[in-house]
Amino acid sequence: MADAIVIASGNLATSRRTIAGILGQLALLRVSQDQAVEIFAATGLPQRALKEPDFPISLAQELSICSELVRLIGTTRSATSLFSEARQHIGIENLGVLGMAMRHAATALDALKVCVSFPQFTWGHSRMIVSEYSGTLLFTFTMDRPRLQDAAADHIDRLLEYCLVLDLVSSLRNIQDILDQDTVPRYITLPFAQPQDWSELEYDLPCPVKFSADNACLAYAGAVRELPLPRANPLAYRSFVSIAEKLSLMQAEDISLAERVTRWLWAYSPPLRRADVARQLAMSERSLTRQLHRENTSYAKLLAQVQQERAENFLRNRALSVTDIAYRLGYAEPAAFTRAFTKWTGLSPLKWRKST
Repeated sequence: MADAIVIASGNLATSRRTIAGILGQLALLRVSQDQAVEIFAATGLPQRALKEPDFPISLAQELSICSELVRLIGTTRSATSLFSEARQHIGIENLGVLGMAMRHAATALDALKVCVSFPQFTWGHSRMIVSEYSGTLLFTFTMDRPRLQDAAADHIDRLLEYCLVLDLVSSLRNIQDILDQDTVPRYITLPFAQPQDWSELEYDLPCPVKFSADNACLAYAGAVRELPLPRANPLAYRSFVSIAEKLSLMQAEDISLAERVTRWLWAYSPPLRRADVARQLAMSERSLTRQLHRENTSYAKLLAQVQQERAENFLRNRALSVTDIAYRLGYAEPAAFTRAFTKWTGLSPLKWRKST
């Protein structure tokens, strides 16, 4: 569509994100506490992250968790049908401050601009381009094929479907919520074949769905973007945008620096280097070292604590070899990991595994 006019675009798949989006998916899919703990352990995350919505994770970790959720769903149910059916439980209130800012914007276009300005609060997985073509407003979602170690091609296909459909259905509900009226898409397109369980849902959707298309798209009447929002409130809008701006700076004055560093170390596997952690916290390495010293700790101590807990979580998964675990923790050689683990626990990884 060479004549399409791009109105807005943004990458919802930001590297800086929190666990809140995953917690929402666990609730939506009715994942039990025991299953969630097992998934987090397999992904190298601490159990306590289940109780801390602001716990930072990387996009790679989120995709790994989504991959485990895809396995949990199994092949008897498609993500397309599952999320389409569950769409009534997905709403803009799940976006918190960002959702409130969008809801109180003056127009749908203003709400859209807020969304792409703070993508880290959408917990999305795709790139979104909003364009207008021949009187139709198109929301197009695209995503690079995920790369997961030892994952079969058909599993990656299902993961891709899971992520794209979740983003599309979430956007559909967000648009409906901010318009607060019976505005429905003209049609939806999906780049997948029609799933076998689709017949249970097709008559329950507000518009036609076309499968095996080029892209995942929501198509609306072009006039939607200029519609005034029923809950437009300039003061509330500015207030919520201001809060979102402050949150985006990742300021966490209510917790210690050691805890903030620990959270960033958990967010990446292999964990961030000292310089990278300092950059995430908007301070110099020297300042980071000095302030941690005041809290009677250091980057090295915090790193060792995270690596030990992560290693123990991995070792409980007997399908992983010591070599696999060493690689996941960022060690170039299994022997280096064995020496480090023995120093932490007094036991070699294999002896520790046998003792549990």
